[in-house]
Amino acid sequence: PMYEQRGKTLYKWGKDQTGEIPYNFNKFGFRGSENSNIPEVAFFGSAVVFGVGVREEQTLVSYFESAHNYGLAGNYGNQESVDNLKSFVSSPLYTSSVKLIFFWIDRLDTESIPELHKDLNSLNLDILHISQGNKYNGMINLMPAIDQAPCGGQPGIRTHQLWANTIKKLLLKNVKKTNYS
Repeated sequence: PMYEQRGKTLYKWGKDQTGEIPYNFNKFGFRGSENSNIPEVAFFGSAVVFGVGVREEQTLVSYFESAHNYGLAGNYGNQESVDNLKSFVSSPLYTSSVKLIFFWIDRLDTESIPELHKDLNSLNLDILHISQGNKYNGMINLMPAIDQAPCGGQPGIRTHQLWANTIKKLLLKNVKKTNYS
């Protein structure tokens, strides 16, 4: 559904029906500007990455200097996010220096997160896997939201900022571990 909105700005999307937040879709159907540069960080996954209920400049992705937002919002599953990541790593926008962040959404009734996680791990990529609900082996579970977006049911601005800072620390820790091990 997001691809059908490419090049448009909508004021209602997914669980946000308030009409207060502009959702800008680029030519590829993702939220944000045209992603033609090679990013330092690429985010994939859930509506949290997309930023339902918060302005684009307040999403957790916006706290990174050179980042792409490939978050999905609306009717989707983790499989679509896995497919997006696979497409990205076979595109000219990917180099091995790009840090990959993947947010998993609990869709236990329709898919097996451990199987999809195993599928991504088979690519031998350095991916920071983040779960938001249930805890899974090989994933970091972020702390609960500290505020909610005005549309309800989605993390608010303070949570996006807190999670961005946490992810930055995790990435720095991973760089140090890689450089000094």
